[in-house]
Amino acid sequence: MTTPIIPPAACRRRPTVAVLGAGIAGLSAAHELAERGFDVTVYEPRIDERAEPGNGHPAVKLGGLAASQYAKAGSHNGTHAELRPFPGRRGQPTVPGRAVAGEHGFRFFPAYYLHTWDLFNRIPIYQHTASATGIQRWTTTSRTVWDNVRRVVTQGTTVNGKPSLVFPREAPRSLAEFISTAGQLTEFGFTATDVQTFVGRLLRYLVTSPLRRATELENLSAYDYFVGRQPDGTRRFSYTPRFDALLLEMPRVLAAFDSRWGDARTNLTTYLQLQLQMDRRDNKADGVLNGPTTESWFDHWYRHLTQIGVRFVRASAECIDPPVVDARQPPHLRPRVRVTFADGTRVAPDYTVVAVDAPSAERITMALRAAGTGGTVADLDGFTTSAPPPDGPLQPDATRSGARRDPYAMDLMGRVPWDRFQTLSGVQYYFDTEFQLLRGHMYYSGTEWALSSINQHGMWEKRPNLADDGYVSVLSVDIGDFNTPSRHLVDATGRGKAARDCTPDELAAEVWRQIVAALTSDARCSPEEIMPWPAWYTLDRGLITAADTGLIVRNETPYLVPIIGDWPNRPGGDPWNPHGTSWTYRPTQARWLEDLHVRNVWQARHGGFQVHHNSVVFAGTWTKTFTRMTSMEAACESGRHAVNAILDHYLWVGSDGTDLRENTTLEWRFPFGFLDQGLSSPIRMPTPAGDYCYVFDIENREPADARPLRTLDSDFAAESLPHPLDVPTTPYEGSQPPPVQITEAHT
Repeated sequence: MTTPIIPPAACRRRPTVAVLGAGIAGLSAAHELAERGFDVTVYEPRIDERAEPGNGHPAVKLGGLAASQYAKAGSHNGTHAELRPFPGRRGQPTVPGRAVAGEHGFRFFPAYYLHTWDLFNRIPIYQHTASATGIQRWTTTSRTVWDNVRRVVTQGTTVNGKPSLVFPREAPRSLAEFISTAGQLTEFGFTATDVQTFVGRLLRYLVTSPLRRATELENLSAYDYFVGRQPDGTRRFSYTPRFDALLLEMPRVLAAFDSRWGDARTNLTTYLQLQLQMDRRDNKADGVLNGPTTESWFDHWYRHLTQIGVRFVRASAECIDPPVVDARQPPHLRPRVRVTFADGTRVAPDYTVVAVDAPSAERITMALRAAGTGGTVADLDGFTTSAPPPDGPLQPDATRSGARRDPYAMDLMGRVPWDRFQTLSGVQYYFDTEFQLLRGHMYYSGTEWALSSINQHGMWEKRPNLADDGYVSVLSVDIGDFNTPSRHLVDATGRGKAARDCTPDELAAEVWRQIVAALTSDARCSPEEIMPWPAWYTLDRGLITAADTGLIVRNETPYLVPIIGDWPNRPGGDPWNPHGTSWTYRPTQARWLEDLHVRNVWQARHGGFQVHHNSVVFAGTWTKTFTRMTSMEAACESGRHAVNAILDHYLWVGSDGTDLRENTTLEWRFPFGFLDQGLSSPIRMPTPAGDYCYVFDIENREPADARPLRTLDSDFAAESLPHPLDVPTTPYEGSQPPPVQITEAHT
């Protein structure tokens, strides 16, 4: 590249960016772009429930699925997040005079959420101040959102017929603690052989290379990996019935998928990251916020973003209009898209970051697909609207029906365990007395609907009180299984009802019954003599009921789960690590040129997210990220990938189409696994337009002790050889293997 690059902030007219969606992915992209000199506007259709003229709250709802849910007593006509009297509540509780804050159950930040921790460090805490003349304003403090995190050091689980167990969310500090913790496992009925076999499978995974994980374990279920399923259907490893049941149950509780259908790579990578960080002794090993998420995080983020120049507009994107392309034009000079909103207004930004949910992304890109656009746009076709194949996720495409569905219709999605979209939602219970079951997360083992909960208000800096808030405590519950029938709640024919088939009152009452039954299974008295009863409840905002039947008919927050064989179907390019230390896919030269000239898709030659029509980039938990699981961390990471793609494209255009962004990484050497005190790499990779966003590959954070064998397995996998531990003798002569030839398509 010889053409001098003008950074965005120094341009006569700064490049403009429209970010569609104010969830974590969109806000992350807006934050990074604004810091690099782009002129950013965020468009979001939802309104903040608290917004009133002059009260300082954002005009739009920030945070997407992670936002706090504010509910007022409603008319029970399907209104979002309305507060409802709990069926069978005691007495006549006072109606809260203002909206109550609720949190979706698993709102926690494990240590491996490095993108999120890095972000928290860069968002100042703002306080409301008044000058001597009475002028009200928000001013920064020396604190950041990082300081709003409180550590959770315990987790509990129920055991049928026995006392509930409490485990530390940290490694044992002494031999006595280790023996005591290990001894508690016997309460589950596990044997030493169970634990030994399970740990052995985890260790085998740690010495398996990312390349082999991609080629072999993404098409294998987590359960089949743990039992060593052979091609003929036999199992190499066996467990006691209770441990076998745990292998099937835990993924439902944590991530709403059946371990017989969830892919082994995503499941095991996530599980290991959760466990490997338990040796941390600081406040960030496993944390929750010290208040409702919106108030402890998103409000401060909004104030900071507006301070650095980001604008917010309430608008709903209706369509992304393709430009008229002249094939004779050089690709880097071709026109860019326009965005049409629901009210008919149009904008023509230099870049558009599509950070809406997957169903909306598929819908608003229809015109682009009709115009022949490839890449992520083409991959989105049917991603949410295609019905799952009847014979399982690995059914060949040629034999699938091609039937389409409404991805939000409760009756059409998540009916089979291999549907990539399931329902992971819940209910918040409000009490007019103090009730804090455990200072941490609680798992209700054996419950039909795979329940878990947290009394998060116990960590809040400003605890709710009856006089001001109308409640004292809140229990947030996740429902991980909406398909299994209850053994207690039945319909008119005597068949058990699943959560998806219930009215809100039925669902709230049955979830509470299952919780109480799990907690008191060993009690010698009735539950009413032990437990308080909720006064109010509210369903998660995404669950919409019908006005006539009261049944849940729509789930506006479908949850993407990692199904076997489905990773290649995720729309868009593979994630790219600017440090150059991760496996990624990049197309051949011929395919790259065809995408560029025919399908209007540009991608840096080192790989990464794609840019469509010189302007459109996608971000969201449904894209391919190193995090892999649908989570706040995946959303934050995806926004960074989108920004890195924009930086690369900006430089390509600025170089008059000559800089293809192939060799962009500075060489550094530092010990494997080394991290600074901020839980991130000390290295940031520069570009003429500003640093690449820091991107963290969680598989690079696995123990250094496993790295030599994992590296050797990379060489074996590249040669299509079995894992070194499966080979009786080394296939090489001499002390060193021959060099591996990596194809152009991999790096």
